[in-house]
Amino acid sequence: MYLNKIFTPVQIPYFNFISIGYPIIFFVVVLFLLYWLLFSWRHFILVLILSSGTFYPIYLSYPIHNFSKQSKEVANLSVMTFNTHGFKEDGTFELIENNLTDIILLQESRENQQKKWKEDKLEGYYSEYYDLLSIHSKYPIIKTNEIKQTEGNLSGHAAYFDIDLGFDTIRVINLYMEPMYIDKALVKDIIKSNTAEEIEESSKKIESKLIRGMVMHEKRLRELVPFIKKSPHPILLASDLNSTPGSYEYETLNSFLSDSYIQAGEGNGTTFHGFKFPIRIDYMFHSKPFEVIEAKVIRKKFSDHFPVIISYKLHN
Repeated sequence: MYLNKIFTPVQIPYFNFISIGYPIIFFVVVLFLLYWLLFSWRHFILVLILSSGTFYPIYLSYPIHNFSKQSKEVANLSVMTFNTHGFKEDGTFELIENNLTDIILLQESRENQQKKWKEDKLEGYYSEYYDLLSIHSKYPIIKTNEIKQTEGNLSGHAAYFDIDLGFDTIRVINLYMEPMYIDKALVKDIIKSNTAEEIEESSKKIESKLIRGMVMHEKRLRELVPFIKKSPHPILLASDLNSTPGSYEYETLNSFLSDSYIQAGEGNGTTFHGFKFPIRIDYMFHSKPFEVIEAKVIRKKFSDHFPVIISYKLHN
């Protein structure tokens, strides 16, 4: 999985596969360690040393204890990122209302779904919409545009919003990475398959979709990264990345932006529960002028994703 920092999905996509099922791999490693702990402490120490590299990737989804120094600063900006699943589930609007932040970034949400709600519940917020992306901000949005792709017809979306906080201007990016289009029926096909041929056929379909999605992600990042690096303002990037920690996509963004949840979050950081197998695919990233004061995942099932809320201190 560490090789995702070196090889792109176009070059070798299979390293990226490991990041998806990594919690299972880690569970096997833990069982192996427990076995040697019971039967040979010398072997346990040896295996613990040899498997030490497996602990950090799991920490990126489950930071049980945050080793970062707890800040005594007071936050001056709160941000939510949330894939609403098209507001299909009753209670999704209420979930946002009960956890309002200064800036709300939504994915899989269209303008016509939010107009009346915005008028009734978000009075005073500035709002912008780009297909499946939307933003609601307490602060004025002074400049905005879609970040268009020139390389291929990609199905994800990205847009930026320059926001005047009064004491500084920040650039907020809302990113919805291309979905993999792996539905529950396809996963059930593998589970219910009775023959090796059926399992192989269903597995190849999933493999093909994963490779296609990862290659599309690489194309988007190839154009998005230079745009981010040229930003004249401090950056916040909210994303349904459709990729897990340790993936090529995550490593690419995390190489020059910081993962906000890991800075101050504790406990279970997984955000997607659609397949009954929790994974972390929703993120907030930030550039250096931001300090993370608090980070949390709201574990309420009104979408197939959980909202992520980060509180920041922006230093002048």
